[in-house]
Amino acid sequence: MYPRCAGSFKKWYLSSYKFGKIYNDLGKPKPFDVTLRDGLQSLAKEEQQNLTTSDKLKLYHNISIHRPKNIEIGSIVSEKVLPVFKDTLEIFETLTKLRSKDYMINNQKNENYFILIPNQNKLYSVVNNPKINYFSFITSVSNSFQLKNTKMTLEESDKDIYEMLYELDVSKHRGSPPFIKLYVSCINECPIEGKINNDLIVDRLVTLNKMSVDSICLSDTCGTLNEADFEYIVDKCACSGLQLSKFSLHLHVNKNRESEVEKIIHKALDRKIINFDVSLLDSGGCSVTMNREKISPNLSYDLYYKSLCNYIMKKKL
Repeated sequence: MYPRCAGSFKKWYLSSYKFGKIYNDLGKPKPFDVTLRDGLQSLAKEEQQNLTTSDKLKLYHNISIHRPKNIEIGSIVSEKVLPVFKDTLEIFETLTKLRSKDYMINNQKNENYFILIPNQNKLYSVVNNPKINYFSFITSVSNSFQLKNTKMTLEESDKDIYEMLYELDVSKHRGSPPFIKLYVSCINECPIEGKINNDLIVDRLVTLNKMSVDSICLSDTCGTLNEADFEYIVDKCACSGLQLSKFSLHLHVNKNRESEVEKIIHKALDRKIINFDVSLLDSGGCSVTMNREKISPNLSYDLYYKSLCNYIMKKKL
């Protein structure tokens, strides 16, 4: 039986000095929860419209049992496209108040709440809000995917991201620099173009690394990334001077691919890539660009902890 939450995992690694040392030497990996964003965006329109703010807050309390350091709580997008995110700012305000109250009483809850911003126009509604300091931006390695997802080419998308970074940088209302997570979709298959050449992906990642972002998240959009391609991509990135610790992984898990996903996680941990997106829900994926029947769920907490524990036990031997 593997741990299934942060509490049981902590008991597990503290049960052995070697387990604890390996975990600490890795940099103490912690899951990045995307339940309230990617976990919800693939729901059918009717389900999205019927999901209430109260439902989301109940879901948040289930998430908080796992004690993730970072939680993506929604997105600022068109309600016509993704109505499930119409209350994102209300959710943010509620959780911020809960966090402050809990911290004052119990000296706990220092979670970071991320909000996904798809373009500069949507950024304007929050750019001067000093309480919102953790942002997710989106791009891709596929021009076709980017056009369908954001109505921009890759070139236009890059320009838009640079302008968003500039707007945040010059905002006079911010007390500290924002943290930016940049999703890079279609590693290494696009639902429109198909398989993408690994060297083209590396070149794209080298280009994106020139942006002033804090984390580059490799997103396995189709759930088909394999161990060998992943290893090639990240090792060639390292040869090109990229710091692999800047990478994180957003993995989708197609049926019967759990062992392949675990191998990818182990290859990532070998390279001190320790941040993995995880969801409580058996859902997730880009419903704007993919047919719902082809969408595969996000990495689960169960598979995340199983993979992490197996890695630590393997290193102990």
